[in-house]
Amino acid sequence: MIFHKWLLTGLLCLASGLSWGQGAVPALASGKPPSVVVVLAGGGAKGFAHLAVLRQLEQDHIPIARIVGTSMGAVIGGLYASGLSTEDIERVIGGLDPAKVALDQLNRLELPSRSRAYQQKYPVEMEFGVKGGALSFARGVSDGQRFLALLQELTAHVPPQVNFNDLKIPFRAVATRYRDGEMKVFDRGALHLAIRASMAAPAVFAPVEVDGETYVDGGLVANLPIEVALQEGADVIVASFLAGGADDGQTAQASHALVVANRMIDILIRQNEKRNLSLLRAQDVLVKPQLQDVGFADFNRAAEIVQRGQVALSDVAARWAAMKVQFAETSAKPAANKLSFNQREKRIVAIEAKGQKDVPESYIHSVLSPMLEQEFSSVETERYIDELYTSGYFDLVSYSLQQQQGDQYKLIVQVREKPYSPHFMKSTLGFSTEASGVTQFSTGIGYRRPWLTESGLEFALDARLGTQIELAARLYQPLTKRWSVETGVSWDRNQLPVYRTALNREDLRSQKLAYLNQTVETWDAQLVYDLERKANIKLGLTSGRIRRSLDTYNELLSSTVGSNSDFSYSGLKTQLQIDQLDSLSFPTRGYYLNATVEQGLNGTAYGTGRLSAKVAHSFGPHIFNLGVNVAQEKLNQGCESCQSPTLLFLGGFQLMGAYRMGQLAGNQLAHVQGTYMYRLNEGGLFNQRTYMGTVLEAGDAWSQGDAFRTRYSATAFVAVDSKIGDIYLGAARGSGNVYNMFVQLGRRFSF
Repeated sequence: MIFHKWLLTGLLCLASGLSWGQGAVPALASGKPPSVVVVLAGGGAKGFAHLAVLRQLEQDHIPIARIVGTSMGAVIGGLYASGLSTEDIERVIGGLDPAKVALDQLNRLELPSRSRAYQQKYPVEMEFGVKGGALSFARGVSDGQRFLALLQELTAHVPPQVNFNDLKIPFRAVATRYRDGEMKVFDRGALHLAIRASMAAPAVFAPVEVDGETYVDGGLVANLPIEVALQEGADVIVASFLAGGADDGQTAQASHALVVANRMIDILIRQNEKRNLSLLRAQDVLVKPQLQDVGFADFNRAAEIVQRGQVALSDVAARWAAMKVQFAETSAKPAANKLSFNQREKRIVAIEAKGQKDVPESYIHSVLSPMLEQEFSSVETERYIDELYTSGYFDLVSYSLQQQQGDQYKLIVQVREKPYSPHFMKSTLGFSTEASGVTQFSTGIGYRRPWLTESGLEFALDARLGTQIELAARLYQPLTKRWSVETGVSWDRNQLPVYRTALNREDLRSQKLAYLNQTVETWDAQLVYDLERKANIKLGLTSGRIRRSLDTYNELLSSTVGSNSDFSYSGLKTQLQIDQLDSLSFPTRGYYLNATVEQGLNGTAYGTGRLSAKVAHSFGPHIFNLGVNVAQEKLNQGCESCQSPTLLFLGGFQLMGAYRMGQLAGNQLAHVQGTYMYRLNEGGLFNQRTYMGTVLEAGDAWSQGDAFRTRYSATAFVAVDSKIGDIYLGAARGSGNVYNMFVQLGRRFSF
């Protein structure tokens, strides 16, 4: 009987070998089945096809002697080798939002309150700085922090420093050493770091530092690491190759530098794949799923990709059947390695920070201190690690546990500061124009220098040029985790359009009569209370000077809007801000409230009150916003002819869009708007979503002594929530047959 089974095996092997033009699987002298090494290639979301191979090996009881993986192959292979099932891997990795996890795109609600406020001035997401006298930028499109955190959570049951031979299945991860381009095969250390290093695709994911060396994606040297499997003594290689079916003859035209750079990397990968493919032997199995239409980030197609991998297995059915029969001859199975690290009780008794230079260790300790004397939880730990990452000072944060005694462990946190730390810079740009209205443009830069002292003193400078000019400087000093003080000075110069409406509120023609040149100098000092990144309250002193002059003298205009006025004031200022919107300009959920009150102190009966609120909700692609704006400014109460020190304006997108920017002006304002948006697309990997919608509005801005008149406006628009700020095109019509058409790019303008 045994003879017949071996004969059948030999015939099946021969049939498979003939298809390769060579012989069958060699039998070992010991009579034991050959060792099978699984090789998993890199390829982004295409790597889900590897699950079909692993699942089939498992179902056919073919023991895996070792797994060797590169990039996504290292992700799938490393997680499987650590003990995760193929079902769990497909569920967790397949459920990822590539933009959030793979590309570290942060939801606004994850950011500190000050960072969210900073977004209003600087919607361009790219941050840079100065290092060594030269401009310095991020190491990649993504820091890879969120994916690293996910890997660390999924491998929390693995000891922090482990020999990869001791995993459930021995494992190797392939990466490229940055300094000389040599291949690095990780066989021990921190599993999550080895996997993350293997998938550090150039210009996409930031490189990873391990034991003082910097590593990038292993695909540059061995995207299909068959040579590593041979070095590991593989008797049989089962290789899952993700470039199967690719048409190398069809490539994108060299239209710009990014296309050329991407093509050069692709050439390097294809060359090393061909070299490794040439090393395959007669007994080896090559699985080639057809994935040419699958993109790098198509994680939402996980089930479909796995199915394509299963289809590809049918192409090697005869060879696979021979291998299955051969292994069925032995009942001896390799003993599964067991790691009991996750069963141990672990209590954090000490915290150590490593890698920081400009950020003091005391700050890292203050964030992580709630973990001291607590039972270790990977979920809780990742929450605090994420708080460090979203602070904006680091591009990579990881941790490990070091046993001290018994159940007592030290939490070691490894941080990597951003390459341009401690000088942080962002840019801003804006352009806006409307029919027969105002055209505005500006460009600016913001500079932050945190950690001037160990206590956290931060200096910020803002500069903007264009139709609106701004120069401002601020100091911020935290007192406790929630309390802080800040002070600043600013100088702003702006040209405010004066329309015919200012003379006759019945005449709504868009004719500009003059420009009011306004210069505002302010100083403030405030005590700030921050409530868990949800809200903040500010209380302090403010002082200012406002100078205004008309560029064209008109006696009637001068009496209406003021001419050559110079007003100084001081007052108490109180502000409450709640910001829980998921997007600043096109929110789909959440709410926002900003209430400000100023009261004069220097004997002048000066007072202001402003309230702005918005709530957003969505049902699939259907998005609804409701907003309210109310404001009043008073000077010398009881004086009907006195002008307030500032003016309130309406006009422009979502501020009575049928009217030109600044066309409705006064010292009192009331406005309500409802916006409906339909999301046309998700905006691809970078979430630059496109919308079309409508805005229905009612409101007015009027001066003291005038009567409130309800005016209406309806706007139709298309918009893109881009990485450089809002882009929208709209047309509107309102009361009295007024109309407007407008285009906006980048930072929004306001008067």
